[in-house]
Amino acid sequence: MGSKKYKILITGSNRGSRLAYTFIDFMIDQKGIEVIFIKPDIRFTPTSFDGLIISGGVDINPKLYSKSVDRSVKRVEPKRDELELRLLDIAIKRDIPVLGICRGMQLINVYFGGTLHQDISNLDLKYPNRDTLFPINRVKVIRDSKLFRILNQNILYVNSIHHQAVDKLGKNLRVNAYDKNKIIEGIESSDSRFLIGVQWHPEYIFYKRESRKIFSRFVKAVKDKQF
Repeated sequence: MGSKKYKILITGSNRGSRLAYTFIDFMIDQKGIEVIFIKPDIRFTPTSFDGLIISGGVDINPKLYSKSVDRSVKRVEPKRDELELRLLDIAIKRDIPVLGICRGMQLINVYFGGTLHQDISNLDLKYPNRDTLFPINRVKVIRDSKLFRILNQNILYVNSIHHQAVDKLGKNLRVNAYDKNKIIEGIESSDSRFLIGVQWHPEYIFYKRESRKIFSRFVKAVKDKQF
């Protein structure tokens, strides 16, 4: 009898998400793991899976959390929002490990009733919010968080490719990291489940040990069903 093959779904857009998927796939490439790329144009939504990664991408439709739409919101993908919220709902109800990256973290927050800053430039920032693929933005990890348990360090240097951020925190969530402007850079479930979101893109800084730790611990949670 063969060993179990674990199925991990990675969500993305119909266009523009292939690069992120490729890097994430590279980061979780392990024996016994089947990775499936899920896009809004998929004919059938999988309901049986062992792990869910919600990747970055276009803005979440502000109508899901706000009565107004900032003019900075140029492109939304309602079908992707719907797909990811449906998959996230399945994962939450079945205690399936979830990792949200950038937009994915924001979607987790919206799912739990939280809101977003539709454009960071509208905030009164003390320090410049640098948009870069390079790990030069300083992030502080809260010491008693699950993210700290994974990384065992409280200062990180990460990339930053976003113009939106978490505003009001969703129910049953807690902050696990923030930047110099006190912008939320990470969230996680307040209970024992593996539900973690990071605002940066660890898949694009695969050469950093802490990025590999995040994906490694996610895969461990998928296989062991515990965190």
